[in-house]
Amino acid sequence: MVHERIKSLRKKRRLTQTMLAEKVGVSAQVVSNWERQYTSPDLEDLSKIAHALHTTADYLLGLSDEQEDDIREIKQFLEEKGFDRSVIFDKKSWLSVQAEEIHQIENYFRFLLQQKQTS
Repeated sequence: MVHERIKSLRKKRRLTQTMLAEKVGVSAQVVSNWERQYTSPDLEDLSKIAHALHTTADYLLGLSDEQEDDIREIKQFLEEKGFDRSVIFDKKSWLSVQAEEIHQIENYFRFLLQQKQTS
């Protein structure tokens, strides 16, 4: 299952084997071997693959059917906007967020929903 999911997500993300290999820190031949089931990624590589493909190791391993790692994307977005990661989970942090910032976050969530609906 991991082999098919790596290949499928790589193509969905419009990455070549070489591009994925560079993100993971392996050769394109190694990626090819994973996809053809000649070899399997080790745990460290699996984590890097999941990150590069914006998914979770659970999805790659077949333990989940959720392709997207939405929480990671949301955390990255908030960090890029200068918010601490805890802002999502902490009511006190939300009270310090300005109205314009809330509007930006709201727009981002709408964007994520639109992406899910079109895929």
